[in-house]
Amino acid sequence: MNLNNIPDNTPVLVGAGQVVEREATHNSPMNLASRAAADAVADCGGRDIAAAIDTIAMVRLFSDSAPMWACPFGRSNNPPQSIATHIGANPHDRIYSQPGGNQPLHLLIEAAKAISSGDKSMVLLAGAEAIRNQRSAQRKDQTLDWAEDFSEALDDRGLGVPLATRQEQKNGMVMPVFYYILIEQARRARLALDVDAYRAACGELLQTFSQVAADNPYSQFPGAMTAADILGADPMTHLYTKRMVAQDGVNQAAAVILCSVGKARELGIPEQNWVFLHGVAEGSELNLSERADPDTSAMAGLVANRALDIAATATADLDMIDIYSCFPCAVTAISDQLGLPADGSVPLTMTGGLPYFGGPGNNYSMHALAETVWRLRDSESARALVTANGGMLSKHAAGVFSRRPSVLNWAETETYIDNAVLERKPIAADPGTGTIISYTVNYYQGTPAQAIVLGETDGGERFISCTAPEDQATVQALLESEPTGKRVLVAPPKDHTLHFTLAESAQ
Repeated sequence: MNLNNIPDNTPVLVGAGQVVEREATHNSPMNLASRAAADAVADCGGRDIAAAIDTIAMVRLFSDSAPMWACPFGRSNNPPQSIATHIGANPHDRIYSQPGGNQPLHLLIEAAKAISSGDKSMVLLAGAEAIRNQRSAQRKDQTLDWAEDFSEALDDRGLGVPLATRQEQKNGMVMPVFYYILIEQARRARLALDVDAYRAACGELLQTFSQVAADNPYSQFPGAMTAADILGADPMTHLYTKRMVAQDGVNQAAAVILCSVGKARELGIPEQNWVFLHGVAEGSELNLSERADPDTSAMAGLVANRALDIAATATADLDMIDIYSCFPCAVTAISDQLGLPADGSVPLTMTGGLPYFGGPGNNYSMHALAETVWRLRDSESARALVTANGGMLSKHAAGVFSRRPSVLNWAETETYIDNAVLERKPIAADPGTGTIISYTVNYYQGTPAQAIVLGETDGGERFISCTAPEDQATVQALLESEPTGKRVLVAPPKDHTLHFTLAESAQ
């Protein structure tokens, strides 16, 4: 390839690093992130890489993303500066992202635009989790010191906007898994599969992810699982077992470096290491209750297709794919809309996915980007797609990459999709009655404990309702026969809480 005529302000990925600790240690997440960053610096080749970094952006730790995940061992008050101190960098800008699994790609898109506009020339993106170390120390009643204090300026992006309605939160939707299971269940109903058939299909797909993870030296969890192993694990809901979902008990870190072509030339970074951005896009979904099609995310498809369109690439032209895989429906939200088979016949992961490679908080897709950089170096023509999502299929990002040159000016390329283009369903504050369009039965210690339904009134308004704490009869009724399409009676709201019963059981 002739890269001599590539404009100096063209962004290229030039380095990547990954770290995993399979056994518990006392290392902090910032220790792991700094090691991955140092590996990414070394991976670039060239000279004086760390000194040339003008921006370090760190993906937000789980422990800083919500009070319930707070770490008792202290924290860095400036995570990008922790990395800078370790690798000998002196960045002008330090960014600490919002929560969300979309953030690695969001930060990449932001950096590409800044490089194209000439505002930045070399950006280090990094993230990590040491949740396994934290939990191990807590179980052993150990005290660790992970506190770091710096005075340098920090652009802390905070926690962002809420990703759920108050009604959703008040009616049992307190964990991401409950949202994903409503999406999953609605997809099962659309496909007209019974519970056993749908779970079997998920198991067949997920075992192919586990096989990839088993061969990845940066996987947290060694060994491959069969579909039977996956489906035979402890139940979380009527569809999910604990091995069908992201595993956050990991010690993992990843980092990538994006710079301008001009800076890469100046530092002597070999052209063999350059990976170009061909198409990127991002956008935010509506709240789950408001989505016209609750069995998927329309925005996920729009974002992936926008990235492919900008890259002038068809799905059939992709050689490598990594779809965010915190839950099965996160994979099918992309594969269904891109026409990719979800039976495992086409590889949909490069790492092995969040349930088997590991789910390092908000930073998983940084590992997918690192894999992309390394794999594309072996081919001049291959093209790779990476997708990511945050929240409950709420915040989406996608990128298409190749070693083939791309001269798009990202500062002038429209990459954001506004959710004003989506159909928004109204919410019923006091529905009275309605029809079940999705549901979940949640388990506690292996026992069915609560049912939650996504319903729709005769007037087309949506609502989330749950069973009363003492109402085990309704919970069992939802397990014993297909409830989708059945009528429910909903008691008047109390502080946004809506308790339902099946209409037929009240007769």
